[in-house]
Amino acid sequence: MNGPKKNAILHNIILISILFLLPLALFTNLGLMPLISDEPTRAVVTLEMILSGNFIAPTINGEFYYNKPPLFNWILVGFVKVAGVENEFIFRLPTVISLLMLSLVITLFARKALGWRNAVMAALMMITSARILFWDSFQGLIDITYSLVTFTGFALLYHLSQRRKWLLMFTATYALAAAGYLMKGLPSVAFQGISLLVWLSYDKQFHRLFTWQHLAGILTFVLITGTYYYAYLQTNTLDDVFSTLFDQSNRISDKQGTFFSWLAHLATFPFEMIYEFAPWTLLLLLLLSKKIRKTLYTDKFIMFNLLIFCSNIIIYWISADMRPRYLFMLFPLLFVILVKAWTLSSEIRGNLQKITDMIIVGLGWLGTASLLYYLFWNETNQLQGVWFIIPLLFIIAGSAAWLMRKHVQLRLLFLVIVMLTVRIAFSMFNLQARINSYPDAGYRQGEIMAGRLAKDCSTYVLGDTPFNHDASFYIARESRQIIKRTWETDDSGNCYIADEKNLATFADRLDGYEIIHTFTIKLNETRLFLLKKSL
Repeated sequence: MNGPKKNAILHNIILISILFLLPLALFTNLGLMPLISDEPTRAVVTLEMILSGNFIAPTINGEFYYNKPPLFNWILVGFVKVAGVENEFIFRLPTVISLLMLSLVITLFARKALGWRNAVMAALMMITSARILFWDSFQGLIDITYSLVTFTGFALLYHLSQRRKWLLMFTATYALAAAGYLMKGLPSVAFQGISLLVWLSYDKQFHRLFTWQHLAGILTFVLITGTYYYAYLQTNTLDDVFSTLFDQSNRISDKQGTFFSWLAHLATFPFEMIYEFAPWTLLLLLLLSKKIRKTLYTDKFIMFNLLIFCSNIIIYWISADMRPRYLFMLFPLLFVILVKAWTLSSEIRGNLQKITDMIIVGLGWLGTASLLYYLFWNETNQLQGVWFIIPLLFIIAGSAAWLMRKHVQLRLLFLVIVMLTVRIAFSMFNLQARINSYPDAGYRQGEIMAGRLAKDCSTYVLGDTPFNHDASFYIARESRQIIKRTWETDDSGNCYIADEKNLATFADRLDGYEIIHTFTIKLNETRLFLLKKSL
């Protein structure tokens, strides 16, 4: 059997192994942890839509919520309705599905230019980049789904513009921009405008911006968003909608920062992104080769990726208030460039390739060795299955790291296998250790109990009692009611939630009430009391 055929067979075996490991990595213990970060915000907005029947004007604690339009919440509502449950797994499932769909779009986008194997590699880079694999892929946040919509718009911009299907290109990309706007607001307008301007200028099609086809695209955007706002006006005014969306989208200034902290951000931003999207960003070393850069610049497809990436990332580079998850739709473009650079370097076999190879092999062994930590960590070495599963994962990862030495062209795929085994171990044992050691599970249980005890009475947060979205969601879910805030009390049998300060403030108006439950929420570890009228 000749070398190329043998490599092709091995390549297919690796891909089958990855297809087996991938669902284990992404779905294991997906619903274990309580909702964290911005997850409770998405969850409580969705739940209040279901409880109120108002799917047009989002609310939190019964008050209008203006920070995000509701499309992502509509998606969550759909998952909840189909599944019939409102648990952590269901609220996170759209993230995982969106990530897998994004990987498919990346593959289809790059398949013709890179070949399907390299296109798949670019997609796997996205899934297994550190920030996504070990954080955002198991959170029910908006960003990966939003990135799927936005990146699909980039892909259609390139392919349809190259086929000169202008009407379809403008209407399709503007429709996706409208969908993105209904998820996250103004960033979609910026992505669409910048990308069209930069690419059509480079492609010598700038005049297309002044055609009826472009006008049709703009009208598509206006029709979709306008229809939503017409429906919104039937429920609420638009007085605070656009000002809030602008404030949420304005990341240029940071109210808590200084000019010097902004300058520091400008200097550290590239290194932070290299860290967040490791290990694949180490391939940036290959771009130091003049020969590789010269070849890349002659490839129109690669230039599209480079131009769209650089022109859009500038906004975030100069923004003081920036989070890595805001960039998910841009990094597939970089990974496509890096995969192309890798294939070119494999042909050149220069010093940069050798250095990069050494780092990749080293990371393979380092990832393999890290699995043994769970056998010595006191919080995990007594967990069920750890002494069987970790050695098994160690053998899989170690085999992949060992095979890297001989099969140079497959090293990136072997590193994917190592990354997935590390994520499987993380999902099985690190998350379990966190749920056992962190107070989050206790917060959740206290809130759930409060909701169950309040199920048979109308429940309000009293005065200015601190109350976070975590508590809002879990109590509302269990009591099947929207938990609103009130500054009044009455004798109708309502239940009230108060902290110590408000308990004292309203003491003279709470005659006849008793504390039936005490619990602590994550917000400043505030102790709250659930009060109910004595029988």
